[in-house]
Amino acid sequence: MIGEVVVIGGLNLRDGVSIEAYERLGERMYEIVSGLPGFLSVKSFKADDGEELTVFRFASEEALEAWRTHPEHIEAMKRGHAEFYASGRLQICKVIREVGPFEHA
Repeated sequence: MIGEVVVIGGLNLRDGVSIEAYERLGERMYEIVSGLPGFLSVKSFKADDGEELTVFRFASEEALEAWRTHPEHIEAMKRGHAEFYASGRLQICKVIREVGPFEHA
């Protein structure tokens, strides 16, 4: 959708983190974000080098801002930087052109 906002996160976990605690926090964050107006989807993938790639889709910048400033999300981001992540990068992109969806017979 033109105007949609896509956030691409590439994150590397610290050695020895509690995967169980990390997954619990991720589940809670999904509960919150999936209930916000304008949230469209999230998908995560793990690359062969261990980097976790996550792609969030929001209907607008306002929807992303509601997520970015949600109090529990702010606390989770602080915890992530202090406890879970060794390094990372976020890219916030606006869709300027879209092709599809399409299907091939």
